[in-house]
Amino acid sequence: MHDQRGAPKGAPFFGVMQMAQLRLHRDLSYCRVDDYLVFLDIQNDRYFRLTGCLASALVAYLDDGDAPSSSVRKLIERKILVRGPVDSDCASLPLTKTPTHSAMEESVRTRRATLSELLDTLVIVCSTHRQLKTRSLKQTLGNLSSLREKRTSQTSMSRPSEVRALEVAAAFRSARLYVPIDMCCLLDSIAMIKFLAKRAVHADLVFGVTGDPFSAHCWAQYGTAVLNDALGHALALTPIKVI
Repeated sequence: MHDQRGAPKGAPFFGVMQMAQLRLHRDLSYCRVDDYLVFLDIQNDRYFRLTGCLASALVAYLDDGDAPSSSVRKLIERKILVRGPVDSDCASLPLTKTPTHSAMEESVRTRRATLSELLDTLVIVCSTHRQLKTRSLKQTLGNLSSLREKRTSQTSMSRPSEVRALEVAAAFRSARLYVPIDMCCLLDSIAMIKFLAKRAVHADLVFGVTGDPFSAHCWAQYGTAVLNDALGHALALTPIKVI
């Protein structure tokens, strides 16, 4: 960080900002789709695109800190770049394994849910549905992360087998059919991850997008296994954020 005490009186704001370290806003994540960047803004619960020179300037700045000042100014004005050191919370590209199979397409994993699993699924889906209606996406995802870390860290350090993860996911999918709330990828993926976490299984929530026409989707994933979607559908999307 450069010392700003020697800056001349009346120096433009951007002159100071240029000398400071900039990073991607913590609430933003992005991926490249076709010839542009697609962003997910969890604070404002929206997606948006960045094209042309601004997209190139952002990538250049995040890669090596060098980009045209006019473009950097616009990125600051749009609150895409903000002051502050880069840290692990500001990763621009999602980290997840490319899925290779789907639990829904492996009939050997299916089984009927028990009564306790039915009741637990009902409670989790209803509470998640209410949370999505009354809280921001950022709050909802933050609560999901906290709950999952708390639940999965209380068990041994050994990672549950994929067989175990697929069996628990199958129980949730079976029980979910009896909950009288319309299915939705965000609602059901979050609810499934909570259900898994209560059983000491740490699954990821993966957001993905397509280009033209634009579409957005999310799913639960354990390792390389998609837990609540078809493999082909997941592979057709470009991951933009992983929780």
